[in-house]
Amino acid sequence: RHYHSLLFFVALVVFSVAFLVNGTVLSYGFVSNEVNKMPVSSITQDIVENQLAGQLPPGTEYLKEVVYDVVNDQESWIKTQINAALQDGYNYLEGRTNYFSITVPMTDLKNNLRGSLWPEYNSYLYEQLEGKSDYEISSYLQNVISQIPLDFYPSDIASLPDNQRNLLMEKYLRDGANLPPKPSVPAIDPMAKSELDATFANYIDTFVNNISDSYTVDETTLDASTIHTLRDVRQSVIQFHFWYPWLIVLLFVLAGLIFLVNWSIKGPALALGINLIVIGVADLVVFILIRTLPIVQWGVDAAKADVSPALTAWMQGVINDIAWVMLPLIIGILVAGITLLIIGIVLPRKLKAIPVQSSNYPPPAAAPP
Repeated sequence: RHYHSLLFFVALVVFSVAFLVNGTVLSYGFVSNEVNKMPVSSITQDIVENQLAGQLPPGTEYLKEVVYDVVNDQESWIKTQINAALQDGYNYLEGRTNYFSITVPMTDLKNNLRGSLWPEYNSYLYEQLEGKSDYEISSYLQNVISQIPLDFYPSDIASLPDNQRNLLMEKYLRDGANLPPKPSVPAIDPMAKSELDATFANYIDTFVNNISDSYTVDETTLDASTIHTLRDVRQSVIQFHFWYPWLIVLLFVLAGLIFLVNWSIKGPALALGINLIVIGVADLVVFILIRTLPIVQWGVDAAKADVSPALTAWMQGVINDIAWVMLPLIIGILVAGITLLIIGIVLPRKLKAIPVQSSNYPPPAAAPP
């Protein structure tokens, strides 16, 4: 009897873990929902910095801030591409496709970068210098200009004396960012402006063209050990989905066996009901603690990690959403436990036999021989 009860609760624990995995890690809907909540600006900055480290010319590192602004504007596109990549990955792991391949098209991003990089830079300058004095504006812009290599300029502008070229560039940058004009400096020559426009446009085109039209990760770009690991994971996921419904069947079969072995309903119903209620209440307490305690912040503080508040809040939200996935199972366990407890209390301990009333009449006489 105790053997069947132990098997039942082991199966319940295994099913609880499987229920959680099925509703979170193996659920494209759950993962996609978390991606849509993801603070892209906090997560992608390090990635962008690493990608740009080898592409920006020396002395133009300030443009990274502009690129960050552009990437932030593309947050919706980034999330769309992540979700598309996830869908391809789940299709492979769950057996709907037989070849692992994830492709992220970059054409739209490149076109957006090409059209918005320079306007974003001008907006960046305006935000940095709005309300500053003429001296502060000039000092800031001259510091930027000093970082531009000489071979960046058209030949006729590069041949100008340094002070003349620097004043020309300052005027050009002030005009582009809608900053107050520098006093006593004439308007920029239309020919020089046209040459600088073409120079910056060519620089942006070169930068954007260095980005591939698409990034593909498939079985031809991965090493053999990674492919082998992916295939093992795929097989495990397929087996999980096959056996998951049978765990539910096993729980009902084991519960039925407990009643059959005891040849009773009241005793097993009371025992199972109490145990299920205890388990359900304990799970409910854990659920409430997860929903109320700043678990991620504690972990970040303990590890002394440099994590942005936005990313910390997102990770805490992921944990909270995982807890919500378990709530239906917790409620189900409590309902089952309360139901069994009520059945065990309501049913009589033992059915009493109905007495047979004796007759006042003598038994019939035997038939004559």
